[in-house]
Amino acid sequence: MSALRDGLVSVALVCAACTTSAPPTPPPEDVVFDVRRAIDVLSEVEDPIDPCGPAVCGPSERCGPTVDAGLGSGNGVDDNCNGQVDEGCLCTQGSMRACFPGASDRRGVGRCRDGMMTCTELGLWSDCVGAVSPTEEVCNGQDDDCDGMVDEGLEGCASSLQCPAFLAVQPLRELTVDGATIDRTASAFRWTLECPSEITTCPSIVDPMGRTMRVLLSQSGRYALRVEVTRADGSRGECRVPVYVDGAGMRVELSWDTQGGTNSAGADLDLHVAVIDRLRTRPSTWFSEDDCYYATCKAPGGVVRWARDATDTRFAPTMDVARCENAPPPWGERFRTAGRCWNPRLDTDTTQCDPAVRDPRDPRYCFVENVSVDVPPEDVTFRVAVNFYRDHGTCSDADARNDVSRPHLFVYCGAGVRAELGAVDSGGLVSMRCRDNPSVGSANWTWLAADVRFVTNACGVRDCVVTTLNARRLSVPFCDQVTESSDLCRDRDFRLFVRRAGARPVDAELPES
Repeated sequence: MSALRDGLVSVALVCAACTTSAPPTPPPEDVVFDVRRAIDVLSEVEDPIDPCGPAVCGPSERCGPTVDAGLGSGNGVDDNCNGQVDEGCLCTQGSMRACFPGASDRRGVGRCRDGMMTCTELGLWSDCVGAVSPTEEVCNGQDDDCDGMVDEGLEGCASSLQCPAFLAVQPLRELTVDGATIDRTASAFRWTLECPSEITTCPSIVDPMGRTMRVLLSQSGRYALRVEVTRADGSRGECRVPVYVDGAGMRVELSWDTQGGTNSAGADLDLHVAVIDRLRTRPSTWFSEDDCYYATCKAPGGVVRWARDATDTRFAPTMDVARCENAPPPWGERFRTAGRCWNPRLDTDTTQCDPAVRDPRDPRYCFVENVSVDVPPEDVTFRVAVNFYRDHGTCSDADARNDVSRPHLFVYCGAGVRAELGAVDSGGLVSMRCRDNPSVGSANWTWLAADVRFVTNACGVRDCVVTTLNARRLSVPFCDQVTESSDLCRDRDFRLFVRRAGARPVDAELPES
């Protein structure tokens, strides 16, 4: 894993405030004045915890310093080793962070890896999903119990199988695994790939029966690679290895359930990311050079203007072309020709695709649409939006169920997902109906989804805060009741939509979050 993954996944969002102070003095009403009990009472006052320090198994879950007279948000580990993480700790609805249901000294050791948990509508942390916890050691050349030793204590264990603890690759990179590194005695291999549930079109392996496994992974997430080996003597073995696909900096990915338009009906949705920079002399506007989208941010364009002036190098192009050269045709080749990756950039603009195609090297493959910022500065806010660009036949029949597109957004910061919005947040759906969007581009409705801001917390860890945008405090009509004269509406989950967005500043509806 990269140092960035180790930093963000291991201790990211460990604390909301990491300063330690002297043990608090009990308030007068809590002091027992019986001299025979005074020492006992004072000795029961616990020292404040250090939320930046390592956690160890103890009698209770550590929620950190009190915040607004309530419990802190926890530290992302199972302090009392009961299989739950931060149970009872408070949080901000919709926030996401890494977690590990196990002893902290096993976190990131051997095959153990973090999962992700989400703050529910009750303001409490959900279960930890997707984590790899310690298990009983088996003979597979792997550290299953995450104690730093491999196959220890297994009598007669002499397997030639060497299962990797994990594999990692950046998005738009090809993952390559030589089967001989897993079992040097194997004569036959069978590879299979299991994709995260949010990926609608799982990419295919180039040669599932070959010694070398190759697959191009364009979308972030946690995959599972499985290989079955057969040896000359007929014996068999199997490895199941987690594969982490994580980018650097900020990466916003957009998919939707009506992707298509090639050999099938579909709709074209577009991802937009603009900056709110209070030091700029004028406000940013949508559908302009202030906005990273299909007209400004994909190769060979790169005409987006986020810099304040000619001396501002915060968004200079990235010379590491490997980060963008595998973008779908023709953009990858254009990046290679330019010898640099735009920063920011739209690696993928999915207009029409074929959901039946599973080869990511085929231009018809349904890629996730994404915007990447390699080194996001901490003095700006990134506002994320989704525009219903046009319909490719989803409204051509009489079935009302086809009259809606459901965008699904993921925001990644460094080596971890920090927000999942759209098809799952708030228990509802973001509905974008093609009959309400008869025009093209900015004339249609645009969903204002979230603000992303990078910070360095008090523990010295650089991370981001994602704030979902909503219209709870705005007096705006519901989208199913809006009139033609109104350019602002909200859905039943208070998500905010604007029409003719190109005519308004980025922060017109909501102040900077």
